[in-house]
Amino acid sequence: MLLLASCGKQHQAESLVEDFVEAYAQREIDIRSFSDLDSTRVIADSVILALRSNAERDPLFGKALLAPFEQHSEQGSYHTFLFIRMRYQEPGDTVEASRTFYLDNGLKGIVAFK
Repeated sequence: MLLLASCGKQHQAESLVEDFVEAYAQREIDIRSFSDLDSTRVIADSVILALRSNAERDPLFGKALLAPFEQHSEQGSYHTFLFIRMRYQEPGDTVEASRTFYLDNGLKGIVAFK
């Protein structure tokens, strides 16, 4: 039963990231794979704010990201999040790149990425 719950969370996290990419990527990419879903140690709000600030300069997503992050913001000074790494390629490119997405524990939204 625990394995089924784990597989369900993995699939839910992957779907959340795929939906995010589809909605906010400024160009088309080919998602190649995902890492296993895992949880972070405690992360300070200042780290999440820095990740969100860096997201504005991300060439794949850019400034369009501020709104989706804000609606998933949590209150408090330290948090534990889930994370998953997405590996992707741009069409016609041979180099694989990656982004790590931090998700809230309820898998309702993406908190930040790097």
